[in-house]
Amino acid sequence: MARKGIILFVVGILLLISGCSKKKIAVQLPISEKEIEEAIEYGIKNASLSTTEFVSDWTVSSGYGEGKGSATIVTPFLRTALLAKQAEMTGQKVKRELIERILKEDSDKLTFDVLLFGGYPQFGKSVQCSLKYDNKTIQPVYQFIPPYGEMGRDYTQAAKGTVRFKKEGIPAAAKVVLCFSFNVSEEGKEKYTCEFEFDLSKYR
Repeated sequence: MARKGIILFVVGILLLISGCSKKKIAVQLPISEKEIEEAIEYGIKNASLSTTEFVSDWTVSSGYGEGKGSATIVTPFLRTALLAKQAEMTGQKVKRELIERILKEDSDKLTFDVLLFGGYPQFGKSVQCSLKYDNKTIQPVYQFIPPYGEMGRDYTQAAKGTVRFKKEGIPAAAKVVLCFSFNVSEEGKEKYTCEFEFDLSKYR
């Protein structure tokens, strides 16, 4: 029995070592090496721009005022460029490991940064979001909208947030509509509807 137990123990150790030695499946980056280098160059070259100016080519806006806002599609190219911009502004070198890690984390998602305008401080609590594609309504896998907005001019409240959707089933050249709805007033049932249309083929 003792010999049998030793054999089983040795076999178990060998199986454990074998399992640990297997290489992890590599996650493919969503953009090519050339695109990464171009994004880094873009970020460094345009580091002096404000964030609003920097992301303008990736942004759709409905204007300023209650029930309006803007949305920016944060593509892998733009995310890389933003990391390069931040590094350049702080006098640091772009960390390639950081770029690869972040790109891998979001490789299977569509990410949008959003700015919404409401009429009372807590309007962010009522925000609901979805993505429309091919007569389908897709719910976000991640949504962060701050519950309390920041006051702008004319007492308009502003809330900045981020939403993410699974890319699965959405072609790279698809046209999608990012939709938000939120309460007009704290006690009323009337809602604002704010939509942003994106042709994914147009964005690097």
